[in-house]
Amino acid sequence: MFRIFDLLKSRARLSKVLAPVQGRLFPLEDVNDEIFASKGLGEGFAVQPSSDLIYAPLNGTVTSLFPTNHEIGIRTKEGLDLLIHLGLNTVELGGGGCDILVEAGQEVKKGQLLATMNRKLLRGLGYDDTVIVTYTNDQILKGISVPVFFREINAKRTVQTISYLS
Repeated sequence: MFRIFDLLKSRARLSKVLAPVQGRLFPLEDVNDEIFASKGLGEGFAVQPSSDLIYAPLNGTVTSLFPTNHEIGIRTKEGLDLLIHLGLNTVELGGGGCDILVEAGQEVKKGQLLATMNRKLLRGLGYDDTVIVTYTNDQILKGISVPVFFREINAKRTVQTISYLS
């Protein structure tokens, strides 16, 4: 009986992380930016998008929105901070190319639309439109499953499972 309780308890500490956008899933190490590729901002994954719609990968509270509309920070109830980064060097556009649809302090649900990204504009201006998700305080995680990379994935589909330390 005790083992069943432990199993049920540990299952409650698991979270399925959803793809924030439709596209081709690939590892951070292949991102064309040294900070992300070296995992300087934590573990995570990247998607080469085939859609302009950006969704919440996990439930949580929006903790930060960068004024240039290229980053969204979310904190889960377990205390995990995740960063959704829209494009590379898009900070240079001063807010152009991305529209954020949520506000700081707002509760969001997994799969909720967070932003739109004008991929045609970004690519036309020479920017990489890769969408990156990182767990910036990944030390609170007990485990992170390895996604099946180099495949097409639909937005709001499970990319990986994470588990939290007790």
